[in-house]
Amino acid sequence: MIDTHLSSTVPPDTSFSQAVAMRLPIHIDGPALAADLVRLADHGWTPHFNTGLYAGHWSVLPLRASEDAAHEIERAHNAPTSTRFIDQPVLEACPGMRAFLASLACEVRTARLLRLGAGAQIAPHRDHALGLAYGEVRLHVPVQTQPEVDFRVEGARVVMAVGELWYIDASREHQVSNPGDQDRIHLVVDCIVNDWLVERFRQAAWIEAAHPEAESPAGEAAPAELAWPVIGPAPDAALPKILAFLDEIGIPVTERELTTRTFLPGIAIEAGALCVDRTRLQHPGDLLHEAGHLAVMPPAVRASASALSADPAEEMMAIAWSWAALTYLDLPPGIVFHDTGYKGDAAWLVETFTTGEPLALPMLQWLGMTADTVQAPALGVPPFPHMIKWLRTADEAGCG
Repeated sequence: MIDTHLSSTVPPDTSFSQAVAMRLPIHIDGPALAADLVRLADHGWTPHFNTGLYAGHWSVLPLRASEDAAHEIERAHNAPTSTRFIDQPVLEACPGMRAFLASLACEVRTARLLRLGAGAQIAPHRDHALGLAYGEVRLHVPVQTQPEVDFRVEGARVVMAVGELWYIDASREHQVSNPGDQDRIHLVVDCIVNDWLVERFRQAAWIEAAHPEAESPAGEAAPAELAWPVIGPAPDAALPKILAFLDEIGIPVTERELTTRTFLPGIAIEAGALCVDRTRLQHPGDLLHEAGHLAVMPPAVRASASALSADPAEEMMAIAWSWAALTYLDLPPGIVFHDTGYKGDAAWLVETFTTGEPLALPMLQWLGMTADTVQAPALGVPPFPHMIKWLRTADEAGCG
C-alpha cells in the first residue's frame, strides 16, 4: 500500500522541489469557505472544456481570471499568454475566499472553483510548465470532499482534507476519481513562486512519488478497462478525406485494433501519431479534434506525445484548429461538433465560430499559425479560418 501519511521532517534547503505534493502551513478558515459555497448555489458553472480528458461531471467557476478573457471558457483557465488578471464579480459574494486569496503574499494569477461530480474521474495527464521547477505553481484547497476521493500524482495517493492547503506538482502525471456520493469541490489557485512561498515550502509536510507498482487504495490492482465496443467499419464518407488531409499536413496515422479503452472511441495517440481502429471509431470527425491537439504542441513535445495535455488553452486551440480544418475540407460542422461531444456545447461552439469572435484565435495567431481580420491584410493572407500553417513549427511562440 502507498503510505499516505506525511513526513514530519522539514526538508533541508530545496530538497522539497522534487516532492509531488506538499501540505503548506498556512491557516485557512474552512467554515468560511463552506459558507461561500452556499452563497454560490445559484451561480452558473461552466463544464470543463477538455471533454476528452474526463468522464462524468467536471465544471469550473472562475473567481479570478485574465483581464483579456472574452468568453466564459477563457475565464476558466490560466492562459499562458495572459499577463494581467482581475477578480471576477462573483468573488464579491465570497468573503472567505477573498480573505484567503488576500493572505497569499505572492502574485496570484487565477483562482477558480473546480467541481468533480460524484462518480466522475479525470484521466492521467500533465499540465505544461506548472510546477516549482517552472516558477509557477498550483495550490489546492478542498472546500467539499470525502475520504473516497482518489487523487494521485506520479502514483502517490494524496489525501487532502477540507481546510488544508496543498501544492500539487501539476507538471507530473496526475489523475483523480470520485467514487463517493457527493461532489468534490476544490478552490484552485495558480500563483508565481517568490521568497515568501519558498519559505512555506521549506516548512511543509511533503510526500514523494510512489513506487510504480503501487497498489490501489483498496489494496487490489485496478482491473483493465474494457475496450470500446466494435460497431463495424466506419462508413462515414468523410473519413478518407480526413485521413488524406492528415497525411498531407504531416500528422502520422496508423491503423490497428485498440483493445483497451481510449479517451475517444477508436482513437489513440501514440508516439506523436494518431492510431485509429475503424471498427470502434464512432465519429470520424473526432480525428480532427485530436489532430488539433498534436498540431498546436511544440514540435519537441509532439514528436513523442502519447497523451494529451489538460491545458485548457491547448484544448481551445485544438477546437479552433479543427474548425479551420473542417472549413478547409468543406465538411459540415456536425462532423466534428456532433451532438454527443463537448458536453452539450457543440451547438454553441458552431454558433460562436459562425457568428461570434472565433474562440482561441489570439492564441493561434500568437503562434503564427493564422491571422485575424486586422493582421491578415498586412500579411497578405486571408483571415481565420484560413491557416498560414497547419503545424506549430517552433517551440517558441510567435516564431515561424
